[in-house]
Amino acid sequence: MSEQTKEKAQDDGLVRSMLTDESIELMRRRMGYPNPTVRTGFTEEPWNTIATADAMRRFSYCIGDNNPLYCDPEYAKNTRWGQTIAPPAFEKSMGIMGNAIMADPEEDKETSKALRGVQLFHSGGENFYWAPITEGVKLWRSRYVKQVDVKESEYAGRSAIVTNGLCMWDENDKVYVDGVDWFVHAERKKRDDSSKDKYAKEEPAFYTDEEMKEIEDCYDNEYRRGSDTLYYEDVEVGASLPKMVKGPFQITDLINMHMGTGWILYGCWPNRLAYEGRKKLRGFYTKDEFNAWDSLQRVHWDKTLAEKVGVKMMYDIGAVRQFHVSNYLTNYAGDDAFIHRIKFEFRRFNYTGDVTWMTGEIVDKRIDPKLGPVIEVVLRGTNQRGNDNINATSTIMVASREHGPVKLPEPPAPTPHRRKTP
Repeated sequence: MSEQTKEKAQDDGLVRSMLTDESIELMRRRMGYPNPTVRTGFTEEPWNTIATADAMRRFSYCIGDNNPLYCDPEYAKNTRWGQTIAPPAFEKSMGIMGNAIMADPEEDKETSKALRGVQLFHSGGENFYWAPITEGVKLWRSRYVKQVDVKESEYAGRSAIVTNGLCMWDENDKVYVDGVDWFVHAERKKRDDSSKDKYAKEEPAFYTDEEMKEIEDCYDNEYRRGSDTLYYEDVEVGASLPKMVKGPFQITDLINMHMGTGWILYGCWPNRLAYEGRKKLRGFYTKDEFNAWDSLQRVHWDKTLAEKVGVKMMYDIGAVRQFHVSNYLTNYAGDDAFIHRIKFEFRRFNYTGDVTWMTGEIVDKRIDPKLGPVIEVVLRGTNQRGNDNINATSTIMVASREHGPVKLPEPPAPTPHRRKTP
């Protein structure tokens, strides 16, 4: 086969649609209903239908966290929780389908084409946690379009920012997590060496032995509070949090993440199930160098395909850095605190080989009328180029010598944009 024929084969099936006003309007017509670009494959089942100690342990290991609160039931039963609990973001592995269904099948069919054939990038989100996930918890999940905005940027040109609402609840309609995720939709433009955007000068990572030693020394000294209770009275506004390192990011890390969470979206299953998934996810599969169909998810480990959708190198999925934030916060907060809110924004691509240095600061403390003693944290992730790739904030409920232990907040009612729990 000639090189030209190979190139054509690799492009087969890669849909390159324009970001039109009509397509954006189709997405706006789906307000309150699922984003049709955030899809599942042949099955809608979550990776974890019911939370178990084993599932929590596997998830934690697979994001690089061996905190015994999440991994050791014997340790966990002697904490204030009395059992294993899941770290924030474990919920991404859960959630029985509970999306609202459009009453008009024709409207559903027409609007299902919204923003089809443009690239999707997870750019962040904000989650509110109302109770820890424990063994035996079974959750339903609704995702729905909440807002659609149009933006001009140096990198993507015109793009659509879709705010997707999220709510997760149990069989008693108790909400455990709610919030939003943000997705950027941008046209797929093959990248070439003439690009002049802010990513043009970024080169693949390379580390000297001294730089690798600095990374490994940070791993050796990683801080974890554990059972040493963080008291409100001991917190000082302006205090810096311990530094944490993540990386260098490798394909192995991505494999581990999916081992802990499943595919989260789309469902890139093997063999016959891949074939069944391709029937349902038209446009999500393209021909590879063997002229065989494979998932577009491989932009994260296939440099050639990454370039074809407009990214300079292979890169992580947003959940990788969301888990970095969760791990950083739980290490600092310890066993007796409760992470109530996490807002996370992904500022740049986290390429294969990149390192992320996590730092943070206490910016406020107060006795909240509903939450009790809380602290506010600002944190950032900075790569080896000196560029921020994570900006995040968090509200942490902490114990107090005067006010006592953390009291879990009263959860809101489930979203109206959902199916009724069976």
